[in-house]
Amino acid sequence: MQRPSERLTALQKKARSAEIVMQPSELGSARLTRHSFSRALIRSATRGNWTFTRRVWDMDSNGSGTAIYRVEINGQIVELAFFSHVISEDMRTDRVIAEDWDVTGALVAREVTPADMDILAANVTRQEDGRADDFSLVWGRANRSERFFNYVVDQLAAGHQPEPSVMTDSAYIMRSTAFYGNGKWGLRDFAGIDPDSPLAVPFRAQILSAWLFREFSADLVEHCAAAQSDHAVPLSREWRRFLGLGNATGLGLVPYAIRHPQVLDAWVALRELPLVNALDQQWSPKSAEWDRVRVLVERSIHYFEQKKSFSTDPYPTGEQIAGGLMSVLAAAAEYSTDGTINGHATHTPGRALHEYASGISTEVRQVVDSVLVDIDTSLDTDIESMLMCVDRTQLHAAMSVSELRDMMRRDYAWALDIDFTDPRETSKFWFYSESSGEPRRGVRGVDKGVSTEHPVGIARDVNSAYRDLVTADGEISVGEFLISHPQHWGIVERVQSVGDYPYAEARVNALSEGYLPLDLQRFQLAVYGMENFNPQSTDWLRVTLLSGAPTMDDIAEGITEDDWLFLPRPELTP
Repeated sequence: MQRPSERLTALQKKARSAEIVMQPSELGSARLTRHSFSRALIRSATRGNWTFTRRVWDMDSNGSGTAIYRVEINGQIVELAFFSHVISEDMRTDRVIAEDWDVTGALVAREVTPADMDILAANVTRQEDGRADDFSLVWGRANRSERFFNYVVDQLAAGHQPEPSVMTDSAYIMRSTAFYGNGKWGLRDFAGIDPDSPLAVPFRAQILSAWLFREFSADLVEHCAAAQSDHAVPLSREWRRFLGLGNATGLGLVPYAIRHPQVLDAWVALRELPLVNALDQQWSPKSAEWDRVRVLVERSIHYFEQKKSFSTDPYPTGEQIAGGLMSVLAAAAEYSTDGTINGHATHTPGRALHEYASGISTEVRQVVDSVLVDIDTSLDTDIESMLMCVDRTQLHAAMSVSELRDMMRRDYAWALDIDFTDPRETSKFWFYSESSGEPRRGVRGVDKGVSTEHPVGIARDVNSAYRDLVTADGEISVGEFLISHPQHWGIVERVQSVGDYPYAEARVNALSEGYLPLDLQRFQLAVYGMENFNPQSTDWLRVTLLSGAPTMDDIAEGITEDDWLFLPRPELTP
């Protein structure tokens, strides 16, 4: 496998195998790292000297009105236009089929004119029922938190900061429900973004929009508090940084990950290559790097100890993770004093700590891995370049059947081992629900929609194709085989196209009765940079994005530190 730089290619040769990395338990325990999209956005903004301005603010006392936030990126101007009003509580929903939102917004690739605002107001506020011009890059929408928005307004109006015991672990005052881009509703296609622009990195425009929504939410509570009282105070720097943007994510992430194997490979490599780099580092016991490891492990303990206010089932609780990290911290301290971890001398303490944490739990080890990766900044540019992957497949009709069989045995042994004569392995199917506007899972033979089934049964399709391939003449070409077996065209093209991508296939059977969608969802959300995983069922969960991230004021003041991994909630209030 050739990665986009010699260094990444060398690291790939030493990285953990797909047999380990692509297991559901590994994907489902992922945590954000310094290479998650939210962290990368803030680094790009601070290192690139982006400037941010709240150019327009026209709000009434309830927070209804418009605002425009301006971003200047190396001479390029993008602006996010907000449309805000207060909807009734019964209209606030995370569902795609919602018809109204407290806030809608559009990220546009130029300065927004009054004429643009008229066009946007007539369309962005309608979302699915609106239509965009191609100067719009992203459309988003969000709702005020029913629990926390008005509470924070009242606290600030009374001259107080939020009480930690009331805010608990949710870490947001506004909850986003979607950020759309890449051609939807007429928005500018991803290919239409200047390849030299920092926004040409996949998902960069969406994460920028989310960060600006988060800034808007803090500005809005301060505005409403000031309108309510002459004694109002702004959010403290600590609270303003801690408060992120809420989000709820459902089944739609699963088909995306399965149907974009090259993207999945890049996202997994984004985690694995920096990890193997960290595991090989020869940090000495008294080095600044190892001191930093200890600081971050200790901070992580505090962070997870605070996580008591929401359910994490079927995953470990925050307190359980914190308990495991206490042992990790002791092992890290042992290396500082004795040069050993768990009684064994080592010259690669990151690897030893990784292995020690593995003996505690996968979840604890994932936190430790995030800490270790945070120490080395040298891969930042290389990792970002890896995200620009080829996301398409191509049939190689001249390949022999024998070669294709070998490829399947090499890359898909996990799928060939599944017994698809067992009806439990195909009991579910995935389809797009017209009533909910989202992907859904149905029970085969019971629920309607099987005629529109999504092609996410990769394991089943490989298994089926292989059974026909083993009875075919190995010397004939794939093209000849497909003439008599055209039903296998799609899966054969996929297998051929992703053979050089080690992390292209999650080892899951999404059709199985026992399949847990949360695992792939959690992995993708960690890549985005989300935290506070709060499952609501086996199919969807609530999360927080950008909690702890530097604010617009921080960047304006020249604060460029990239130090917000597992940042605990503020504990003290004035």
